Amino acid sequence: MITVQPGEAVWEDTWIPTACDMCYNACTVRVRRTNGVVVKIEGIPDAPPNYGKVCAKGNAGLMNLYNPHRIKTPLVRANPEKGIGIDPRWKPISWGEALDLMTAKLRAAHAKDPRSLVAATFDRYGHFVLRSFLTAFGSPNLTTVSAGFFCGNGVHPVAYTLTGSNDVHPDLKLCNYLLMFGTSYGFVAQMNAMGLTQEMAEARRRGMKLVVVDPVCTYAASQATEWVPIRPGTDAALALSLMDVLVNELGLYDREFLRRYTNGTYLLGSDGHYLRDPKSQKPLIWDARQNRAGTFDAIDRTDAALEGSFQLEGIEAKPAFQLFKEHLSAYTPERASAITTIPAETIRRVAREFGEAAGLGATLQLEGHTFPYRPAAACWYRGISAHKHGMMNGMSVGQLNVIVGNIDMPGGMLNATAAGPFWGPREGADGLLVSGNPFTYRHMRTPIPPRPVRRPETLELVELFPVSVYARAMLWLGILHAEQFRLPYRAEVLIQCRTNMMAASGNPEIMAAALKRIPFMVSFADHHDETTEFADLLLPDTHALERLMPITYNPYYHYNNATLPGEAWSFNFQQPVVEPMGEARNWIEVIHEVGGRLGILNDLYTAFNEIAHLEDPYRLDPARKYTWEEICDRWARSYCGDEHGLAYFRKNGYYKGEKRTAAQSYPRIFNTGRIPLYLEHFIGAGEDVKRFTESEGIPWDTSGYVPLVDWRPCPAHPERASEFDLFVVNQKLPFLTFSFTSENPWLTELAERNGKVFPVGINAETARKKGIADGDEIDLETAGGRKARAVARLSQGIHPECLAVPGILGRWVTANERMKHKGIHFNSLLEYTLDRLDTLSAAVDQCVKVKVSPVHTEKEGGSHA
Repeated sequence: MITVQPGEAVWEDTWIPTACDMCYNACTVRVRRTNGVVVKIEGIPDAPPNYGKVCAKGNAGLMNLYNPHRIKTPLVRANPEKGIGIDPRWKPISWGEALDLMTAKLRAAHAKDPRSLVAATFDRYGHFVLRSFLTAFGSPNLTTVSAGFFCGNGVHPVAYTLTGSNDVHPDLKLCNYLLMFGTSYGFVAQMNAMGLTQEMAEARRRGMKLVVVDPVCTYAASQATEWVPIRPGTDAALALSLMDVLVNELGLYDREFLRRYTNGTYLLGSDGHYLRDPKSQKPLIWDARQNRAGTFDAIDRTDAALEGSFQLEGIEAKPAFQLFKEHLSAYTPERASAITTIPAETIRRVAREFGEAAGLGATLQLEGHTFPYRPAAACWYRGISAHKHGMMNGMSVGQLNVIVGNIDMPGGMLNATAAGPFWGPREGADGLLVSGNPFTYRHMRTPIPPRPVRRPETLELVELFPVSVYARAMLWLGILHAEQFRLPYRAEVLIQCRTNMMAASGNPEIMAAALKRIPFMVSFADHHDETTEFADLLLPDTHALERLMPITYNPYYHYNNATLPGEAWSFNFQQPVVEPMGEARNWIEVIHEVGGRLGILNDLYTAFNEIAHLEDPYRLDPARKYTWEEICDRWARSYCGDEHGLAYFRKNGYYKGEKRTAAQSYPRIFNTGRIPLYLEHFIGAGEDVKRFTESEGIPWDTSGYVPLVDWRPCPAHPERASEFDLFVVNQKLPFLTFSFTSENPWLTELAERNGKVFPVGINAETARKKGIADGDEIDLETAGGRKARAVARLSQGIHPECLAVPGILGRWVTANERMKHKGIHFNSLLEYTLDRLDTLSAAVDQCVKVKVSPVHTEKEGGSHA
């Protein structure tokens, strides 16, 4: 703890409200500043979204602020050679020189092609201004990098499909049975981490059963009622088998929900497409009461046939759910057991528990409305998304929720922001549910209806991903193989900030090759890391406690802090608590200044008004120039009301609006849009992708565009019988997340004391068979020849076919010597090539297998893969 020295007079001791920035959740905190020095960070009891709780990262944030190795002045590269471990030979320059250089490079890039500018950041709150800058410049190439490689690829498109929102979460206040697949949800991870951790603790205290499906007994699994070990990459087979038991063995599925709120009643022809009315082209359903076909909007939903086979003008027609039900029968528990290693009796038991806990037929009265009450849910995240078939993995778990009718129902799986004070899901083409949120729609592309396939103009080739929300992982392959993908331009300038893609994205060798292809790279950073090593111009950024920044993605909700049922829509602010160290400047303010130098501020303001959704009279006038404080003040007033401007937030730190109503939390019964249980729109989208890629000679896998979800093995699975017999599984740590947390000595000490961070976990019986003892050095090698050395940690809490490698370790550029080359860098073991990407969602396949052997000879121990 930083304290006032003995005998030092205390001339200042004050608390300042602001928002934490040690992960992407932006918890509301207050900071104690004594004699101009930050000495403590803590939560504010009634302040959303974390309500007084702060994690270890937030408590330790002041150590990053006072990092003695902070970058304090602009630096220019003196060494033209670039590569991993190559010294840039930095040369200090003035801010004036730095901005002159940056402006000149941007002008040259614009003259070649405005699209040649790329911006990469995971600064969630700088996106509004940065996207506005890129729009004014004329470039579509903005990426969040690492998050788009592994994290939401199998979540966001599924969430939009189910709810019209970019994310979903279980209703922990009312859920009685939670099934978690490959996620640490509620255990200091993901959106609204601290708020949901409190919710999880309360749910467990009141008796909610928690079943965690994961190859590793993670922090979440260790606190669960039951841990179910699973072979990596086989979660879809389990989810499909659970549905088979519910539908075909137990008959435990919500028929009323499926009739009312899904396309399960739509009639299908032999080609798998909807049968349509000849005149209106609307999908047809079968009226079981009148024994005839009609359009989906002309027949009472309660009369629609969900199962059976019918003759329609000589054509056999089946409801979509009938085909879905028949499809599930291929996933018996016995077959799923062979795929997943989970005993068939466990699959049947969990299915029965889940179905019975859902309480089919039960209702609940809330705020004058009668809702179906479905207190069982299944959630998922990165663990099952980061695979070759990540979207289908996520869709399978999502559909498990649909089967029991819990989507946007009390106790079930809820939308994050599908419904708010003045928006909600709506009905789109073919009667399907689409997003009605005007804010989340602006930063993600919704998958329904599929976007037209066309010649790529973005470096991430999103034009070839019609049912995904983004294609972040493709950007770097687009840079490397622009000719192959028929891109009409090349990247000329990269602006990078608050994302260490060399350490946290694809294989660093591939990432390095892509970065070297870009002629000029500008990095904003407060410390040196593996990515800034490639920069041509390195500019000192502020720490979160030194900058002014609204924390939002829309007026009532920012991406990470889903407002929970009954809680207040909220908005908070980062404000400077201390002066910036050295010559550090808020990078977004620099981007704003560069916009002025380029003469594009008028277009930037016009774009910002639309992207940030500012309302009159707070919209920016393109004819004048604003300071950053003025922009923030207008932004706050537009979102929170005239009395809640910048001065209000400097004093209070956060704003609590009206509470989220039951209708906003559980909007399913209030909208007519149907969930596509049968993915008919995938068929046409896949045909369009195939037609275009074949005509252009672009190698592309379109086999995943199927209307019924299947389990498909990852490329690593066939290696099961070879010497490469162990999967390497990466999992999150609650106190070491982004790579910059490795710079923090308090968090480093926590990791060292933990004992489970730096060694590689291996199942005790597997280790015994291989002659490995606890604490032995072991060598790992992939089929592709990638190698690493580590220390073994024996445990019963690891699947027998797996090794456990947590976090972002094995760092090779860090000022924290205690973290350098310590642990294994997981991404260095991965293959980052097109054939290892999910061509539906652009997820990078993290299924990697290695052979393991004990180190018998004395060698110098290294640990960087």
